[in-house]
Amino acid sequence: MYKSYLPETLPENWVISELDEIYGYIELIGFNGEFLVSVMKHEYDNPSKPYFLSLNQTKGILERYEFEKLNWPEWFETTEQAVNSAIQLLEWINHHYENFLPVTLEVLVSLGAANQLSQLEKYFSGNLITHDYQDERLVFHKVSLHQNAFSYDESAIQTICHYAKCYNLPIEKLTGGLLTNEKFRLIADLRSKILCQLNNVQ
Repeated sequence: MYKSYLPETLPENWVISELDEIYGYIELIGFNGEFLVSVMKHEYDNPSKPYFLSLNQTKGILERYEFEKLNWPEWFETTEQAVNSAIQLLEWINHHYENFLPVTLEVLVSLGAANQLSQLEKYFSGNLITHDYQDERLVFHKVSLHQNAFSYDESAIQTICHYAKCYNLPIEKLTGGLLTNEKFRLIADLRSKILCQLNNVQ
């Protein structure tokens, strides 16, 4: 069923991990297991378009991007349409991969320069890491979600703003706000948002 419509060679970075023709299921794994693209037959859920295409991000705690926001078709009338769309999705991911957020197991935020370490240690109880980032020695702290923050961005901003207010730091001396993964690959630069929030408070 599916084999008939697959190209002779799959797009680079992708392999078939499971193919069950009897139950109408094919699974494609990409980028060393980071992504799983599958087509499943669900004729009871959608008799007129029984083939369902889905994408799962299997590594990391952050969304690389939101599949639902791509407006990619998910239901198809025929096997051929579903497989063709799946192959197009593999190619789309290949083309845009460099723009995705890095795979993230832990989220860190820069708090300031290494020469501020002694002051930072007074406020942050342990778990401080110094690391060379773009020719500058910075201090990082692990970001955790809490009841008043529903995203890592929000939690990091709240943490740095609270620290700045506790020490009455002048805004121009506040240098923290780079959100990275555990390998110090940039996820987001929050510095402008932090300054905006502190300006609004003041």
